[in-house]
Amino acid sequence: MNIVYLWQKSIPMKILIPENQVTFEQLKADVESQFPQYTFKVKSKNFLVARKNGSTGANILLKKSKLLVNGTFPTMGGMMLFMLCIILLGVLIPLIVYLIVFQKNQKTLETELGYYLQQKYGLQK
Repeated sequence: MNIVYLWQKSIPMKILIPENQVTFEQLKADVESQFPQYTFKVKSKNFLVARKNGSTGANILLKKSKLLVNGTFPTMGGMMLFMLCIILLGVLIPLIVYLIVFQKNQKTLETELGYYLQQKYGLQK
């Protein structure tokens, strides 16, 4: 039961939007004005990274008819350090540390951004 619960918490937020109605520039401007306390960096054409601090961030990916929001490490260095820990210490210890220390903050940021984007752009059911 707990494994399923932990797995479900790591699924990225998927927000259905009207097809081709949201531009990347509009999305970037809206999240930057709504969340001035976070820094936003463009990674590619439709990929935006929100950063709260060195270990808490969220990826925002704009697709044709959906937005994906996923809590993660905001920098490549943080991700590589975590992967190095997994290689050196095995899977179990770094995974436990990640779940206890990092996942809660990353999921909180993901939820905060996701709810705003759902209210702003999401299709109403």
